[in-house]
Amino acid sequence: MRGTAFGLLSLNLVSAVKFIAQVSDTAVVHEILGQQYEKMDDNNGIGAIRLSKSFQAIYGDFPDHTLESMYYDGRIIAMSMDRTLTPAEYVVQAKAPSHLARLSQKAPLRKTDKAYIYHSNAGIGVDVYLLDTGIDAQNPAFEDRVQKVADYAYGPATAGDPHGHGTAVAGVIGSSEFGVAKKCNLFDVRIANADGNAGLVGVIRALEHVTKLATITNRPSLVVIPYTMAKNVILNAAVEAVVRDLSIPVIVAGGNNNQSACTVSPASAYGALSIGAIDVTKNDETAPFTNYGECIDVFAAGVDVSTIGLDSSLETKKSGTSVSAGIASGLVAYFMSLGFHGMDAVNRVKTLSASNVIPKLAQKCPSTRNAILQNL
Repeated sequence: MRGTAFGLLSLNLVSAVKFIAQVSDTAVVHEILGQQYEKMDDNNGIGAIRLSKSFQAIYGDFPDHTLESMYYDGRIIAMSMDRTLTPAEYVVQAKAPSHLARLSQKAPLRKTDKAYIYHSNAGIGVDVYLLDTGIDAQNPAFEDRVQKVADYAYGPATAGDPHGHGTAVAGVIGSSEFGVAKKCNLFDVRIANADGNAGLVGVIRALEHVTKLATITNRPSLVVIPYTMAKNVILNAAVEAVVRDLSIPVIVAGGNNNQSACTVSPASAYGALSIGAIDVTKNDETAPFTNYGECIDVFAAGVDVSTIGLDSSLETKKSGTSVSAGIASGLVAYFMSLGFHGMDAVNRVKTLSASNVIPKLAQKCPSTRNAILQNL
């Protein structure tokens, strides 16, 4: 059945996980918890906190049906798993893949440049909605941070990723080894079938679904669309509405046609962060397939990028602006976890990028911004 929605809190937990929820200061705690209120005792892990007139919260190992009702309860301001706090520090991934190492270098990579230096927040608390072929949530590199949200692909709803494209893109967004934002939450919104084909209606329905969720959760959120089509005013208008009206960043692939990105959608949508591809192992030269022009905002690695394959024991190499968009999405999530809200994180990506380092770009594509993603 097309358009299948999945339980918002289907966390696939083998054991109970404690949650904490901030409650409206006008709400009555026992009315929210119902029968769970009777169990409120530190000995059984359920309790309430009130710090002042303006802050109260409830916490506990709640059953799934209670979590589900709380998630949609207007009296609940915010919810979080009982996460671990760690020292705020910078971490060095010493033997990082080249697409990550390039983010932490101002100049083109040398053979000795292997380090990815990143803040320990690493995307924590940020929800990344990936519209793709699915995500292999069972891969241990995702560390149980993948949640299936909905399926708008042609044909029957399918678990996991029968194609591999979505898993590869998710890998550079948020996997433990290949990801930019190693602690972000990955939400699987399947729009493409096992052949990798997606429909316009499915994409727009998926946008409607995820923006409603993001509005309900009120958590830092972004949307990734690593797909392109010939320029389409309806798709562009939908993406522009998400950015303009909801201030939710939308990161998109610039396209692989070696032509102006302004001729494809959603790369030509105003406000979308459109990403082109370079080869970071060849002095940052543009990929031969990448689109270009004034609709490309910034470039990222996009040739033979190391990421996750469907065989969880092996890495794979992928090329294309889809992977470049995944890297950029991870960077937006990274900055959002550092306190940059919504489109401020997108602006941070643009302003921090390294300028005028792509060789011969001005001669090849004079209207194209010469900029490469940076995280420091």
